[in-house]
Amino acid sequence: MRRTPLVIVTLLSVACLMQVGHAQRRRNPGIMPSDRNGVPTWDVDPAFNEDVFTFVRIKYNSYRSWSRWATDFPDSDLNFSYRLQQLTSLKVDPNGRILELTDPELFRYPFVYMIEPGELEFMDDEVRSLRRYLLNGGFLMVDDFWGEGEWDRFYYEIKKVFPDR
Repeated sequence: MRRTPLVIVTLLSVACLMQVGHAQRRRNPGIMPSDRNGVPTWDVDPAFNEDVFTFVRIKYNSYRSWSRWATDFPDSDLNFSYRLQQLTSLKVDPNGRILELTDPELFRYPFVYMIEPGELEFMDDEVRSLRRYLLNGGFLMVDDFWGEGEWDRFYYEIKKVFPDR
């Protein structure tokens, strides 16, 4: 009859180990991996090397220290770039970028993507940089909110960027 506590402890231990493994797998995805998970690559004409659309994912801090910015990485980035190349006349860089809002390279790219910002927490220098980026014509696509609470949190943070709007 004493098996119940042992079973519960064992199941909880396995669940914790699985969570640790999942967190380590996603901790630092860095640049695009060489394994494109079946998404084809293509060449960019060297004459247009700097004149292509590049998918840029924003790496951000969240108040619970989870790497939510890495959700669906790299699959969604690769697929978006591939489909844009395939279905439009745009020239697209097959390798996206991961940048922080304070990276000076940010201003080289007119389109940036932020995923699952429901626990986002902007630092003051990020607020200044994002405001400058957007006021200079940059476009921020924000995606994947899980409920009103996450939307409210993002709204609170984006109001730091444009408090009077």
